[in-house]
Amino acid sequence: MTQYTGIILTGGASRRMGSDKALLTLAGEPVIARLADELAKLAESTVIACGPRERREYDFLQLPQITDHYQGCGPLAGLHAALSHSSTEWNLVAACDLPFASALFLQYILSCHAAAYPETVSHRAGFGASAAVPVSASGRTQPLLGLYHKRTLPALEAALSGGRFKVMECLEKLDVLYVPESGFTPSQPAPSPLYNMNTTDDYLAAVKLLPQFKGPC
Repeated sequence: MTQYTGIILTGGASRRMGSDKALLTLAGEPVIARLADELAKLAESTVIACGPRERREYDFLQLPQITDHYQGCGPLAGLHAALSHSSTEWNLVAACDLPFASALFLQYILSCHAAAYPETVSHRAGFGASAAVPVSASGRTQPLLGLYHKRTLPALEAALSGGRFKVMECLEKLDVLYVPESGFTPSQPAPSPLYNMNTTDDYLAAVKLLPQFKGPC
């Protein structure tokens, strides 16, 4: 059976939000705690990619915090640091600005990956896409929620050492499976797992979506 490490991407400055997005509460729970709970349903262990320094505010989760090897280089650096630390080949990633990401949606991504590359499940070396990330109903790719193999590390390292910090540009150098959100059919009405929360208005809108959000989606 394939084992996974869960990776929560934090570490952003949250300049547009004005406060740490990971600690904002929805349904009475910090976003980072909810993501940790969802990843724990699929992953053997979970780590927090916390940016340039560890955060005491995250200590209540009792999860390892992994600091960036490349300081000030954004989420690509966080992904690189966490993958470098990971003890599993396959890793499940969720960013803290995706408050409605869920284990069910990640399981959908895993199912699509397994269907496209069935031999990957049996660990055939070098076989299949090295990453699987979702594409929203509007056609926008979300690279900070999905599945990443450790063999993506050389491409991440090359991008970071070359001063190229955009995750989407890095994906262009990888073999990636793009998974359509439209194929995901939750059992009950729920906010999109790709809902992105970067500003105060985004947060207030997320709060208004809570009546739809009654648990896993």
